[in-house]
Amino acid sequence: MPMSKYDVFELTTYLRKCPDIFLTSSDFFVEDGLNSVALLNDTHRVITNDFFRDDLKIPAEFIEDNHWRAIHISTWLLNHPDFINNPALEDKLYNFWFIELQEASSYVKPNEWISDDERAEEMVRLLLYCCEIMPQGENPDEAADKLSSLSSVQRHKVLKQSYEAHERIMNIKREMAEKKAREAANTYGRE
Repeated sequence: MPMSKYDVFELTTYLRKCPDIFLTSSDFFVEDGLNSVALLNDTHRVITNDFFRDDLKIPAEFIEDNHWRAIHISTWLLNHPDFINNPALEDKLYNFWFIELQEASSYVKPNEWISDDERAEEMVRLLLYCCEIMPQGENPDEAADKLSSLSSVQRHKVLKQSYEAHERIMNIKREMAEKKAREAANTYGRE
């Protein structure tokens, strides 16, 4: 397998230079917001190099503002030369934009995608994963492990499981204390 040109550090650096305009809310939410649909369609056309194709089927009514802004930022990333004129990505972008990025944007504030090193790398790796692109110098196991270690969704699941385990322990301790108090009261009442 030939070496990939997709260098995670280079792509992350590029993403972190994203202009502030991409952090703007969608015109679905504010009057002077970005025209999200036009931005997505233009990005899609640049990537596929098909300027005559129909517009994307965008589930706009189900997209929240944080998700739209994450999509805006991702369009900046997708304008990196590595992605331009790459028709093989066409069928993979829908999953990235409307499934994976939607879930991740539930836990990441829009500005963190470009201001935080780990969140920027997470977006890069999530895009590469969805596009089935191996990062330069990594094998599939390394790439999967690095994405998993950065994943906001995974981190949230771990924290939720940890919180639930802590709650179960606290409930058991409370029940044991109540049982001990009842037994002590029964013993005291018999004396």
